[in-house]
Amino acid sequence: MSDQQEMGAPVANMEVDAPTDKKNGILNKLFSSCAPDPRGSVHRAWGISLLFVVLYFSLSIYEMVSLQRSGNGSVALTIAAVWTGLIHLALGVLGTFVLKRFPTSFSVGFFLGVLVVLANQNIILYASFHKYTQGNARANQVFAMLGFLLFAVLSFMTLLLVHFKNDVVISPMDSVGSGDENEGTQGAPMQA
Repeated sequence: MSDQQEMGAPVANMEVDAPTDKKNGILNKLFSSCAPDPRGSVHRAWGISLLFVVLYFSLSIYEMVSLQRSGNGSVALTIAAVWTGLIHLALGVLGTFVLKRFPTSFSVGFFLGVLVVLANQNIILYASFHKYTQGNARANQVFAMLGFLLFAVLSFMTLLLVHFKNDVVISPMDSVGSGDENEGTQGAPMQA
């Protein structure tokens, strides 16, 4: 060890890490209360997001029925409502699978991409249904507002997952083990 390192002088590696802290400064402040348990915070946030996703799915079915009963509703918006509900239901399954069972770098990155796309889809649906007058106007407004709320929830979930991605992602070798412990024991009975 050099004299500079022993005296607490900055090491070259610390200088490399400094821009990372500046880059995520806002996210560090926003998610400072989640820092003690980042993985648990992501899982809890996903659980809350799932509640909104299931509610949105239910409301999309109600919106479809409302538009079909009126007789003057747009077929395109009826299909958009149902399709969005089904896609959000698939998001719930995908997100739960990725976060609980398969949190590799690729799958979490894929999930982040899906979250961004669906958040943007929700803001577009908000704009489509907000002033739509055919069908049940009240149902249209509730559907639009829940779409906007889901945009905010999914955006928050995306930011949280981006910020704590390194804490959530595990390598496939971490979950299975390196295999060194069991070398040469294939086929041998396990000892108690």
